[in-house]
Amino acid sequence: MARILLVDDEDCILRTTAILLESEGHSTVCVLNGNEAMNQLDAAEFDLLLTDIRMVPVDGMELIKLAKAKRPKMPVIVISAYCSDKTAKEATQLGASGYIKKPFKVDEVHARVASHLKIRRVLSGLEEVGLG
Repeated sequence: MARILLVDDEDCILRTTAILLESEGHSTVCVLNGNEAMNQLDAAEFDLLLTDIRMVPVDGMELIKLAKAKRPKMPVIVISAYCSDKTAKEATQLGASGYIKKPFKVDEVHARVASHLKIRRVLSGLEEVGLG
């Protein structure tokens, strides 16, 4: 299954999300802020990044920008309580490919993660045969 980096400044959200994803067979790495996330992205490969928006010192928008610069093909899903059209549009412009509003529904997280991972696998397969 996939290796997923989870970033949120609320430990209970991290643990809950990790349990949900691990129940599907995924491996998760949980960090409490954007600086730790960047260290993880420097040290290891991930199939997917799930991040909150409001964090300090590096917020989710800055993390999306930095993560896409380091790993342009890695999908990013934002999970935030501060879900506005403006925020979603900005996150998308920075490279996020999905947005989930807190409090989230378990089925929604599973479905979004599965679809983003499937798209990543398809695109990776096309690159391997020279079509991507």
